[in-house]
Amino acid sequence: MRTSGVLGLMLLAAALAASGAEVWVLRIDGEIGRGTVSYLRKGLAEAEGSAAVVIEFATPGGYLDAAIACRDLLLGARVRTIAYVNREAYSAGALLALACARIYFAPGGVMGAATPVYFDSAGELRTAPEKTMSAVRALFRATAEERGRDPRVAEAMVDPEVEVPGLVERGKLLTLTAKSAAEWGYADGEAAARELLLAPEGLAGARVQEFAPRWVDGAVSALTAPGVAALLIIVGLLGLVWELLTPGFGLPGAVGLGALALFFWAHYLAGLAGWETIVLLGAGIVALVLEVFVFTATDFGLAGIAGLVLIGLGLYRGMTGPFTSPAQATTALAVVTVALLGTIVASAVILTRLPRSRLRLGGTILQEAIRGRATEPSVGVGRTGVALTDLHPAGSARFDGERVDVVADGEFIPKGTPIVIVRDEGYRKVVRPAKEE
Repeated sequence: MRTSGVLGLMLLAAALAASGAEVWVLRIDGEIGRGTVSYLRKGLAEAEGSAAVVIEFATPGGYLDAAIACRDLLLGARVRTIAYVNREAYSAGALLALACARIYFAPGGVMGAATPVYFDSAGELRTAPEKTMSAVRALFRATAEERGRDPRVAEAMVDPEVEVPGLVERGKLLTLTAKSAAEWGYADGEAAARELLLAPEGLAGARVQEFAPRWVDGAVSALTAPGVAALLIIVGLLGLVWELLTPGFGLPGAVGLGALALFFWAHYLAGLAGWETIVLLGAGIVALVLEVFVFTATDFGLAGIAGLVLIGLGLYRGMTGPFTSPAQATTALAVVTVALLGTIVASAVILTRLPRSRLRLGGTILQEAIRGRATEPSVGVGRTGVALTDLHPAGSARFDGERVDVVADGEFIPKGTPIVIVRDEGYRKVVRPAKEE
């Protein structure tokens, strides 16, 4: 009697504690894609400090790189994770369910069939090569070991050559039912409804908070689509190139930086772009800046080519991961290549329409009407002055006490050199060293 009374008090205390607890619910429906990564990352962050987070699965699978990013989030979660297979968790979904600390099945639920496949160039569905198969098999095995489950069962979901006596024979791919999962330690119970799994977990009476998909997750899926990514790259690079070839900083540069920022933001939330992407993009932009302002005067040199290559590598790295399918990798390479070629062609068109040369910082296409409204000090041809800055070729000079923006006529002029104006085109004052005149 005394033991029963103590047990009753303990159960009552647990129920009272659970009644003040909070449980978050996340739903992974349909294909697992890059938007799923941002959704799961934010949902797990919101659930921190709660009693548990229930992840309800009804998915045929999805992209491997997105699934691996989600798996890492689940294994690193600082909250108890409970998978609810309602009613299927195939392929990538099986990996995510396996990464949860606890697994419950709805009646008729199934989990498994996780052989990695991809579409070839002809659109035919093919099994991934042995290298990928081995890597995915190791991922499933490591995830099962981390959660204290039989790793052979996890491997059999991936590779039909793995035999588990009494469960699946060689040559058959494993898919677990609710019953077989329970028998082999891959299910902690069966629940006809999501709410019914809370009681066995000691969470009866807990307040349930559902984390709904956000517009951000849809935006990530849309912005990481190959066509949209290509558009962002082209707009971003063209905006930066145009800004570098014209004076000041205006709308083209802002649009270009905004497009590249959207590209990086979406691919970062998708778990693809990281610090290496930032480093490559930054190094490429620095190389372009050096090309425009320092190294060459009238042509596109080695620094510019190196800058475009670095930017291309950064963009490609931001679109792919170690488990990106061959088809996705090929698409990413094509997107980056087309974007870079388009930028080069557009830059060539811009350069041919600018007067004489690139006119870095010092030139733009000005119509006569614009020249007529010029507000620069009136300094005519033949006036002499002194260069106040190095002219690469653009910079500033002083003429009779007035500071004027000038452009060197196709060569470098050091600071302090006496100069003379050889052409006056409104905003654009072209100068040469005075000794030459």
